[in-house]
Amino acid sequence: MTKENRLDPQTAYLQAAPAQYINEKGILKKAGTYVSEWGGRVLISGGVRALNAAEKDLIASLDENNIYWEKNIFKGEVSQSNINIIKEKAKKMKANLIIGVGGGKAIDTAKAAAEDMRLPVAAVPTIAATCAAGSAFAVVYTEDGQFEKDYFMTQNPRLVMVDPQIIAEAPAKYLKSGILDSLAKWYEGKAVESGIANPSLETVVAMNLAEILYNKMREEAIIAVEQCENNELGDELKEIIDLNIYLTTIIQSLGQNTSRGAAAHGIHNGMTSIEESHDLLHGLKVGYGIIVQLYLEDKAEEYIDDVIKFFNELGLEPSFKGLGIPFTEDNFKKTAAKSVNDTVMLKMPIEVTEEMIIEAMKKVESRV
Repeated sequence: MTKENRLDPQTAYLQAAPAQYINEKGILKKAGTYVSEWGGRVLISGGVRALNAAEKDLIASLDENNIYWEKNIFKGEVSQSNINIIKEKAKKMKANLIIGVGGGKAIDTAKAAAEDMRLPVAAVPTIAATCAAGSAFAVVYTEDGQFEKDYFMTQNPRLVMVDPQIIAEAPAKYLKSGILDSLAKWYEGKAVESGIANPSLETVVAMNLAEILYNKMREEAIIAVEQCENNELGDELKEIIDLNIYLTTIIQSLGQNTSRGAAAHGIHNGMTSIEESHDLLHGLKVGYGIIVQLYLEDKAEEYIDDVIKFFNELGLEPSFKGLGIPFTEDNFKKTAAKSVNDTVMLKMPIEVTEEMIIEAMKKVESRV
């Protein structure tokens, strides 16, 4: 008998972190040993470039451990149609584990398919642009790239295998994007927390961890980016990878009431209504959203100046002009209209209107 009334994963489960998380150079050569703990029939889903970077060692290790595997080439968005493709292939081959390989889109799609099928999922991130590899959460888009819904899951990926050398050899723009997305946990979390009279223990812990993340980012992010730009695997880069993927996952998991988005991600979601934004990395749009949020909060100019200076050092010019998005009244209105009633925007401790969003965006643009 099919169970029609399921618990809401967003509130009924307190996720924490992946059951296994390994950040180790050459880890994929031992992948089969780890994967065998979770399944013996595996569907691997990833983009072409990601699979080129990871599949040789991954597949060789699966073969050594007598794990049957098939492969799906992922293309496009985290859309329902792509989720369905993975589900159909996994069902046909009787998979008992799905492995997502690549960036946030490939991994989120694999996670969503596995959640629908109640299968465990493993992640092999080849970039550190988001916390997708560790989180119990995905963002689903329409086929043409517009934000559609947040998908909360019952559990984090069971296994995350990070080879930091692969990430060190990937374009540094992805690492920068991940840093900005991670920092949103601090800025958004502080905003939401300010409106909570008696924060729960989980909220307090999440915000303490977010402060650690923020301080570590200010100390090490620039050095880590330089290492990535030179394809060097230094201690700072290895730690920033952990911050982007692992610690951000824990903050988001524990911070159910604070760290799962606010205005910055609301602005990101609103920007997806602009076609020219679709090719921009998630973290760049979130970084822009952080600055808009600071204006919505009426933060001091000196404070905003310091944030923008840091973002500039990370390679982000937080403005429509800096992002290459047409600077038009229509685009401001589209963004404001789509973001104003977004679920995460409604978490702000103040009532936000379309007019307030447009005014804040114009203040950001006036700085250019």
